[in-house]
Amino acid sequence: MFEDLEYVKSLEKEVDELESEKAKFSNEYDLLLQECVSKDSMCSILRALANIDEQTNIQCLYLKKIKECEHLASELSKQNENAENKSFHELSKKFVELERHCISLELSLC
Repeated sequence: MFEDLEYVKSLEKEVDELESEKAKFSNEYDLLLQECVSKDSMCSILRALANIDEQTNIQCLYLKKIKECEHLASELSKQNENAENKSFHELSKKFVELERHCISLELSLC
């Protein structure tokens, strides 16, 4: 009977040790789970930030292209004005020459 009591006490001690290890394991498991969840959340955040960075880069390229188009439109407008001014001056010179010629013809007819 004394041996049975010692055996029961040793089993109780083993059960206590196992419950203590179970508690430690449970705590470690909870910590690992929290770490995994936080890492998963961090990965999701980083993916979202990467998408935002990509979208921002596309928007910056779009704005750059708009500025280039505006600059080209401005240059084209200046070139058109210069061409119009050049044509106007050429036509004015020809008109003056034609007017002189007409005056000269009128004088010769009189």
